[in-house]
Amino acid sequence: MRCFKNIFLVSTLLLLFLLSSCSKEKIECRILPSVEKVESYENFAASCQTNIALAKAESEHFQIVFKGTPGEVYTITRHNETPDIQFNCRRIESINGFNDVLVPFGSEIELTDSVAKLWVTYKTNYATVPGNYTEKLIIKGDDKEQEIKVNITVYDVELPVTPTIPATFGIIEEKLEKNYSAANLEKAKLQWADLCLDYRMNPYFSTWLEESMKHEASSSPWKWDDERTYKFLSDERFNRYALPYHSLSKGELKNMLETYNEKGMLNDAYFYLWDEPVLMSEYAQIKKFANDIHQVAPNAKVLTTFFCGPKDGKYKDNLWSVFDLWRGDTQIYSMSAWALHTTEANADTCRMLLKDNEEWWTYVCMGPGGEEPNLLLSMSGYQNRAVMWRSWKEKTTGFLYWAVNAYADEKTLEFRTDLPEGDGVLIYPGEHFGVSEPVVSIRMERWRDSMEDYELLVQLEQKIGRAKAESIFGNIYTAPDNYTDNYLIIDKFRNSVLDILKN
Repeated sequence: MRCFKNIFLVSTLLLLFLLSSCSKEKIECRILPSVEKVESYENFAASCQTNIALAKAESEHFQIVFKGTPGEVYTITRHNETPDIQFNCRRIESINGFNDVLVPFGSEIELTDSVAKLWVTYKTNYATVPGNYTEKLIIKGDDKEQEIKVNITVYDVELPVTPTIPATFGIIEEKLEKNYSAANLEKAKLQWADLCLDYRMNPYFSTWLEESMKHEASSSPWKWDDERTYKFLSDERFNRYALPYHSLSKGELKNMLETYNEKGMLNDAYFYLWDEPVLMSEYAQIKKFANDIHQVAPNAKVLTTFFCGPKDGKYKDNLWSVFDLWRGDTQIYSMSAWALHTTEANADTCRMLLKDNEEWWTYVCMGPGGEEPNLLLSMSGYQNRAVMWRSWKEKTTGFLYWAVNAYADEKTLEFRTDLPEGDGVLIYPGEHFGVSEPVVSIRMERWRDSMEDYELLVQLEQKIGRAKAESIFGNIYTAPDNYTDNYLIIDKFRNSVLDILKN
């Protein structure tokens, strides 16, 4: 009889537990792909399942949106964890009216308004075993719960540690100096630079001199001859780094050039001496600076940015004259994608004008606009994602982005009014959002996705040839103003490429 009572008690408790579990209200979640604006969540049906596919050393993302009441606390926990796959969940916060900031949190989030917006990232490494995995994310609130099933496919394809194409991103040094104390500045510079490297970006610290476009760039947080600099620039995530010029005496310049030559480090270096020169007198200044460098090291590379031809002189407004006028002084012609318009024949012309040992890079900043790929906040996630698609299609040999922290005001993080919103801003000081480390933007994540697509395209071209690779690529991109705005087509394209590449 006592045994029967015990069985009855246990059964009753189990039944009560099951009834309690079943009575919990389900949290209605919307799952959005990373290329969609999070504010468009109402366009997506409620869902509790998603699929992602990754190569090794790749990141993939999705967004989760659910409604609640301000002040409610929710926990987000990961279950059935896959070995060697990193998981990261961040809340999406608004900056100057745009949903752009990704702020880390632990497993608990308190709603500040009636909608929770989350950005979920899974990242593989080189030890991740290829295969199919299923994980669960469980979101819990007061008497509310939802389980999200995440199907993960890891392909036996590896992205390289060192990016195939140089992608250099500026960090404005003055902005860091205003945002951090002198005691913390060195640590902050290293933190920001390392963050860029983790995103397949080659950082350089940027300073404009004498209220002009004369420009100093240096990739190391320390002086060029500091032992820590040699070690830092030898990080295999770098494929290009900037060395200083304007801050050095001629003797120091000679010493630096000879030292880096002896160490075998000069081939990966560049000198960014002037930003977007437009006058023949500025061309003459660049020639003088470049001569100082090339007299000591003829193999050194000078990078110069441009968006137009000279605004005076014999070749006024002749864009293509730049290649001849700078020859011998500039080795890396970094051209605004805006100047190409949407005509791919212009890209063909640029490549045709190059001589041996010269490179043609492109950059985006306040332009191009319209439907062309760029990283501006007013643009769609598809435009952000297509930036490096364009680079692969137009066969550029490098990419430059002028700044990741060009706020108008470091205290408020207001954007500059003379630039389109978000131009020159991809990273935010975390202190403004309650965390100690710098935090990235949604657009920076999309750019990295674009760069990862580029790496897959390079491997695809190597395996099946350019013509066949372009044919497959044509499913998502054909021209700067003609590319997909359908995330399902992107997923299908990526899966087909990974299927071809897998070992």
